[in-house]
Amino acid sequence: MRLFLASFVFAAAACGSKAPAPSAPKPDEGSAAMVLPDVPFETLQHEQQVAFMKQKVMPVMKPLFQNHNPKAFAEFGCVTCHGAGAKEGHFDMPNPKLPKLNFGDMSKFKKEDVEWMGKEIMPTMGKILNLPLYSKDNPTGFGCLACHTQEGK
Repeated sequence: MRLFLASFVFAAAACGSKAPAPSAPKPDEGSAAMVLPDVPFETLQHEQQVAFMKQKVMPVMKPLFQNHNPKAFAEFGCVTCHGAGAKEGHFDMPNPKLPKLNFGDMSKFKKEDVEWMGKEIMPTMGKILNLPLYSKDNPTGFGCLACHTQEGK
């Protein structure tokens, strides 16, 4: 269960598994990369979001996950963060299949995993998405609950 906390990203968000979504081009197709408009991620069309994940998220997040735990994230891809639905083109977040968080008691997770998520994964993903980060002063910013759900909710 502790290793699943590392599945936090969202992230969200990695699209490069061995079984790409039907609308996602295969990594080895050799086609030119889609030129993306400089707009918020949520305003992109689905195909643009897939391209964003492939161009901007995967090259950064995959090594962060694999460097943290090479064995657990050997096959890092869309499914890592988005779950099995990514194989059918469903990328909804937060993902209820990721470990549920209880901010009052995070003892079921390894301390180093929690620190890695908070200091490396969450801020990096927020930066890639160009979103302000969660803080006490900005409770609506990008944070853990962009990818995870809370226990009991």
